[in-house]
Amino acid sequence: MLAPQKIHNLLRLSPQARCDYLIRKVADFQVIWGLFADGWATAGSAQASAIAFWPEADFAALCAHGPWHGFQPKPIELGHFLSHWLPGMQRDARFCLVFADADGQGLLLPPESLLQSLTHELDQYQ
Repeated sequence: MLAPQKIHNLLRLSPQARCDYLIRKVADFQVIWGLFADGWATAGSAQASAIAFWPEADFAALCAHGPWHGFQPKPIELGHFLSHWLPGMQRDARFCLVFADADGQGLLLPPESLLQSLTHELDQYQ
């Protein structure tokens, strides 16, 4: 469980800074988190749909209210996320809602952008 001060400090960051944190954290630990009930937590409008992702289970759990009440944090292995999830989301014209806060505010990215950022970060480890 994360320290309350760490959670507070990270949620005060801008959506772009939280996205940068997610990329580093996911590359380090090889897992990304979503919220799951009978399906994955999504947000959006009639024009666009997005699946929400977080760097750690605690941040996902903070968002399990309102339309996502009853959802539970669920890990997605990074290799599978990169090879299946992001290409599938791109095919389906879905977006990634990256590191949303408790109000649902996060960075909305096309899957190919998140794929490129994660791949670039992973290349730094080589």
